[in-house]
Amino acid sequence: MTSSNGNERFSNSCTCPEPNSCSQFMRTYVQTIFDASTTISPFSSLREQYNKLCMQECGRREFARNVTSSRSSHMLLTCENRFLQLAANFATILHICEQEDDIESAKVLMVLAFTYQWEGRFIYQELMSLPIWSSMRFWNAAFLHAVHTERKLRTSHNECFSRQTPEQRLESAEIHKNIFFGQMSSFITNMAAFELPAKEISDFREKMFVMSELEEDQKDMLRQLSPNVLDEASEFSFADKLVNLRERGRSFFMSMSRSLSADSD
Repeated sequence: MTSSNGNERFSNSCTCPEPNSCSQFMRTYVQTIFDASTTISPFSSLREQYNKLCMQECGRREFARNVTSSRSSHMLLTCENRFLQLAANFATILHICEQEDDIESAKVLMVLAFTYQWEGRFIYQELMSLPIWSSMRFWNAAFLHAVHTERKLRTSHNECFSRQTPEQRLESAEIHKNIFFGQMSSFITNMAAFELPAKEISDFREKMFVMSELEEDQKDMLRQLSPNVLDEASEFSFADKLVNLRERGRSFFMSMSRSLSADSD
């Protein structure tokens, strides 16, 4: 499965009475989850404090931040107990994210759910029944947030559009187009993995196309990646379609680069 941009930035605002304590607790708590010698009881004071801090926005952000930073060393879990414990903590926060309309934290955890695994079993597979995945409000807002976040990270020209040179405007437009294409492919694949109806995925895709500047070839690639609305019962190989999409996308961008180079000459 694919994931959106892994280099997530988090808001710095915190409404906790003691933000430093919140940050320190979540850092320790996440370390404890990955400690094979320790088990966190659902009735322990540690879990009680975790549940309490999850009600605060910064508590959810700090949990997501620390789980994100732990990917390099713990992405492939070696213990089923650690895997199930992590999944249970994801579920707790995602339930609250839906209630509190916390799109940012939910989006980050969605991405992480496709990276952490145990013997080929991914966290997202333990979260299939959560109601947040049925909310098109979540998918719409999460996609736009992902595009906006990555655009801020990758755009080198901070000048007002009216002050940009023609070359800078062209570069910015191409960056935005590539970001939109990449995020859309990730979201379509993830939505299908959570078994959203093909019609809802199609409506989402076409709605987002309206605000994009994608080429028709790119749109066609993304339509091919999506489940077939007329035949949802047929076998759908996400991995094969994604590989094909990447290969075609790479060829497309190479041809575009050659075209731009020729024009500049």
